[in-house]
Amino acid sequence: MEPAPVVTTESGKVQGYRTDDGISVYKGIPYAANPFTAARRFQNPQPMQPWQGIKKTVSDSPVPQPGRTSAQPLVGRAGDLTLNIWRPDDIKGKIPVMVWIPGGAWIREDATEPVYDGSVFAKKGVMIVTVNYRVGVDGFMHFAHRPDNRGIADQIAALKWVQRNIANFGGDPGRVTLFGQSAGAGSVAIHLGNPETKGLYQQAILQSPPVQWISPADATRITEQFSRNLGISADPEAVARVPFEALVQNVLKVGNQIKDPARWGKLSLGGTAFLPVADNKIIVRSPIEDLANSDSNRVPVIVGSTDSESRLYLVPGGGLQKFTEKDVSTVIHQMGLPSGTLQAYAKNSINAQSPGDIYAQIMSDYTFRMPALKIANIMSKNQNTWFYNFSWRSPAYHGRLGAAHFVDVPFTFGTIHTKEAENFVGVNPPVSLSESINNAWVSFAKYGNPGWPQYSDKDKQTMMFNTTSSVATSMDPQIASLWEKFRF
Repeated sequence: MEPAPVVTTESGKVQGYRTDDGISVYKGIPYAANPFTAARRFQNPQPMQPWQGIKKTVSDSPVPQPGRTSAQPLVGRAGDLTLNIWRPDDIKGKIPVMVWIPGGAWIREDATEPVYDGSVFAKKGVMIVTVNYRVGVDGFMHFAHRPDNRGIADQIAALKWVQRNIANFGGDPGRVTLFGQSAGAGSVAIHLGNPETKGLYQQAILQSPPVQWISPADATRITEQFSRNLGISADPEAVARVPFEALVQNVLKVGNQIKDPARWGKLSLGGTAFLPVADNKIIVRSPIEDLANSDSNRVPVIVGSTDSESRLYLVPGGGLQKFTEKDVSTVIHQMGLPSGTLQAYAKNSINAQSPGDIYAQIMSDYTFRMPALKIANIMSKNQNTWFYNFSWRSPAYHGRLGAAHFVDVPFTFGTIHTKEAENFVGVNPPVSLSESINNAWVSFAKYGNPGWPQYSDKDKQTMMFNTTSSVATSMDPQIASLWEKFRF
């Protein structure tokens, strides 16, 4: 492994490694001190103390979180909060920077997943920064006398670190594009509505943004349920004594417990028990309302979603086939959607062959697609806004996965041939589609324009990314009208 150039940061010197294709990679650069110590647990991020000598930054690990299989109940480790950087070796002047916030339903994140490798961007003259942040209990559990939204505060600390340090790597702190997918895109939406982040980035991309949030009262109920499961008191000191493996597995357990709509109401539709809290600081009312009411972060944005997001959660486990028309009617009633919703989806939905297909489309619209449309309508009133749909249907799972959640991410990073991506995009995915998306994002980072017409509420110009991409009008107007009065 050939060493990369030594770079001096505010806390000390770091040295990563060089790849064979002319990229310097720095993995595991600390941007905030270990928040898992007794003194810093459940507090806002604290600055790093300086170190002596040269820190080798050649590998990274996410924060503690549940694994995705029973054989791996715990992944990640407690330690400093870190970020990763990919930059080209042949930098001339200061180049644009893109800061990636990974998703994971607020309970997982991993800034060094192979699918987030920033090499393709770096080869095209854009520096990539990927950020680890606290999730689950440490990032979002509500305690009466501790700050809420600690995971969001971590991201703000990382953005401030970028402003202070990225020039030393050859990046331009005045040309930062903040982007993310899923909970990462939801985080970007929160930052856009939070005046504290003004000036930390100059434009943003939101890929499949959920805008779910939770009130302090409901967050307290989650904390109490979590503590009851473990037989401990619902206070930070007691929770801090629980080993990480038990802690993260209980995160999953509570996520399953809140699926009971009779007890948990709309929280049962959220898919996760740990959500950003309306704390009257980072989130004043709700992410969408803060976005609409705040003019401090009116920056150019790209926002969009995949056509059939929720199929990711329903196809792999076979759940799609289990839904009946009654189940669909029940969820429509829970959401308070208008009469005629079922008929409209059966007639106009992207996928409408079965009740499961319709349920998946309604949940896709509730969780990701309609929030993306709302954000586009808000931002386009007084800022350059571009809207897209990702419509390529993955052949994975015998062609049933379709244009599901996350399928767009390997295309974004140009990592469609990684082993991780194969689960989502199958074998032989179209390279030209990946080039189209990646080039659009690079063009936006460099020139402030992804290369298709801007969106407005009047003409709704939308890039439809597919094997052959084209500009069209966005979503079916009858479907969109069903959600006009819905409060996200």
